[in-house]
Amino acid sequence: MKSKFKVAFIDFSNNFFDRHAIYSLSAYLKSNSIETHYINNKSFSETISSIKEISPELLLYSAFSSDISLFIKFDKIVKKNLYIKSIIGGPGPTFDWKFLDRCTIDAVCIGEGEHALVDFIKSDFSPSKNIIANQNNMPSEYFPFVDLNSVPFPDRDLVYKNDYCLRNMPSKQFLSGRGCPYMCTYCHNNIQNKLFKKCGPIVRKKSVDYLIDEIKAIKSKYPLETAIFQDDTFILNKKWLFEFSERFPREVNIPYTCNIRANLIDEETIIALKESNCSCVYWSIESGNEFFRNNLLKRAMSTEQILETGRLLNKYKISHRNGGIIGLPGEKFNEMLETVELNIKTKPAFGFASIFIPFPGLELTNYALKHGYISEEILNNLPKNTHLRSVLNFTADEHLKIQKLTYLYPIFTSYPKLFYNLKIFNWLFKLPKILLYAVFSLYTLYKMSRLYRVNVPLPLRIAIMLRYLKNPY
Repeated sequence: MKSKFKVAFIDFSNNFFDRHAIYSLSAYLKSNSIETHYINNKSFSETISSIKEISPELLLYSAFSSDISLFIKFDKIVKKNLYIKSIIGGPGPTFDWKFLDRCTIDAVCIGEGEHALVDFIKSDFSPSKNIIANQNNMPSEYFPFVDLNSVPFPDRDLVYKNDYCLRNMPSKQFLSGRGCPYMCTYCHNNIQNKLFKKCGPIVRKKSVDYLIDEIKAIKSKYPLETAIFQDDTFILNKKWLFEFSERFPREVNIPYTCNIRANLIDEETIIALKESNCSCVYWSIESGNEFFRNNLLKRAMSTEQILETGRLLNKYKISHRNGGIIGLPGEKFNEMLETVELNIKTKPAFGFASIFIPFPGLELTNYALKHGYISEEILNNLPKNTHLRSVLNFTADEHLKIQKLTYLYPIFTSYPKLFYNLKIFNWLFKLPKILLYAVFSLYTLYKMSRLYRVNVPLPLRIAIMLRYLKNPY
């Protein structure tokens, strides 16, 4: 009898994020009698040794735009050592798949991969719909989106058995659904919604029954003291939220955190979050400047809505972490400071800023290219995270100020007097960048552990700290 078809997920990341794509794909592949493996080694040579030991027929890569070059490099080495097929998916390849023409990777999976991967494997690697092979054009049609209530629970066991930190973290990340209806220009959802508009409802929620059973299954096997819902916007469906808020504290009985949007907040929603044991929310103002926020980023939210959201969260004592983006195309330093100031006014428990990265295919990236803020060549050398550097054509002085402001942003949010005192403000910007980065890293680690209630034994605490310092959040 022929053994099961084998696939191996290759992962070089070493951070704190649950691997939702791998969990979901592995569960769906297994339900279709396909054997799955997970390889997460530090080096290419170790990874190739593991591949030889497992002998899969297909390698699966999942990548953001900044990861694509790593997998291209790895795949070239693999193909010199082994005869094996490979396919790459994720938000980066979905919008920038033409790199296939200049690498050894065999195919790209566009959008959701459950139906597409099974079809690709069972058709003996014949590309169809969501699959693009070398030299092929963009598909003219796609598989429908999966029904989230009919697929197996995400397969966390595949990763957890190999990852000490993720397995033992007392806070674990979940998705209550997929999709976002908003058209923010710096986000892949903007383009994805247009590309896959015929595949079914863009926003899909797991039923409350399904989600609660999924969380209870994890709670019965692994440490779980806080659930972190990573949906782009958790509160889109009020009817669903009210059912969840009534049942979750009674049936699961742990705190949770989630993502919200200021334009969806009213007192009724805040009360539902509070009563359902929501301990913290994450939301973004992105820019304190009305033009950048609503004209350039298309956030569709007013300053009044932002201030009211902060007021209600503080009134009902729900901790909140507030995000912003600095280094936008055409943005001046004083306009970046408007973002800090509006963040301070919302009185969050923690403020956080990211430097804009122009990922290929995004509407804001195309705007930056059109108006000369970046060149095409820059898109091949993007930073690995949002705190390293800006790649837009700012002056050397502006680049340094942007980096330093990113590191000082959480400090200013927590201690506004440092922001408003001009002498202290100027003195802080004279400090070495490496010193500010060290303070930023330690302060962020401390605040995040408090927000997400990471109370862990000393060995795990040490492992978490070492992983964080190697891979800043």
